[in-house]
Amino acid sequence: MKGKIKLKRLLESPGEKSFLLLCHHNADPDSLGSAIAFARFLKSRGYERVRVGVAQSVSSYAKKLLTLSPVPVEKNPEVSEDVVVIFDTSSLEQLEPIKVPPGRFVVLIDHHMEKERPIKADIAVVDSSRTSTAEIVWELFKYFHFADEESVKALLAGIVTDTANFRFANAGTFKAISEMLNLFPVQMGEVFQLVAPVGDENTDQAKRIAVLKACQRLEIRKFRKYIIVISRVSAYESYACKVFLQLGADIAIVGSEKKGVRISARAKESLVRKGLHLGEIMEKVGPIIEGSGGGHAGAAGANGKRNLEGAIKLILKEIEKILKEIEK
Repeated sequence: MKGKIKLKRLLESPGEKSFLLLCHHNADPDSLGSAIAFARFLKSRGYERVRVGVAQSVSSYAKKLLTLSPVPVEKNPEVSEDVVVIFDTSSLEQLEPIKVPPGRFVVLIDHHMEKERPIKADIAVVDSSRTSTAEIVWELFKYFHFADEESVKALLAGIVTDTANFRFANAGTFKAISEMLNLFPVQMGEVFQLVAPVGDENTDQAKRIAVLKACQRLEIRKFRKYIIVISRVSAYESYACKVFLQLGADIAIVGSEKKGVRISARAKESLVRKGLHLGEIMEKVGPIIEGSGGGHAGAAGANGKRNLEGAIKLILKEIEKILKEIEK
């Protein structure tokens, strides 16, 4: 794995160092779990000045992971540390409003390959063949001879969610899981509980209302034998996409223009197996909305400042182009 030797040299070099571990906006279990596990690793190495920060917010699916962190997780922190380690983030736009000042030593650990505007890192540990960033962190831990039970729980949580409960897992995924479970008596039921969304009665009601509004605003497009649905809401875009797939859509696209532009997209596994990759489409959407996009083949998203309608037009154009190739 490229970068791990450089990272080892950095950690073993003389002098006191401070670390800020950063996660993308609405940090999911893969990003936050990886950062928390790495914070535990750094603390085990004797580093006292370690902080964990998230851009804007923590996903409801990741909030229970906060109990595993050895340090408080801060929202939109100021960057004052020597070393900034960025997890599961392919572009700096995904860290807004956090700004990394010039002169900071940047380490990137990610499983996405950004082609347009990659983060300029002094050390990049990037492997797009991995299904989660947590798997890459686990490989680093093996190289550094580190493991503890709480870190393993955090990494397993990241793997579970980024593979959509193993639906997008591969042989490497299960190898990493097996190695972790052989070291510690962690029950997978406990891990699934860790990534259960945190909410209350008001939140649950808000989600249901958001989905019902999404249904009211639903547009249905039939392209050959595939059903594509588009809608707009003010919140819970990814949840609405998930419901639309359950209702029979092949592809769902849901956007929001509240406090900027957010877009979520989901596709059935049958289309993913045929070659559809929503993450690659969302990367193209980033510049259109003055933001960034990416994700997995079957589940992806984008965040930006404006131009939701232009983004949806581009997404539909790209999807239809790929569907034409699939049906040749």
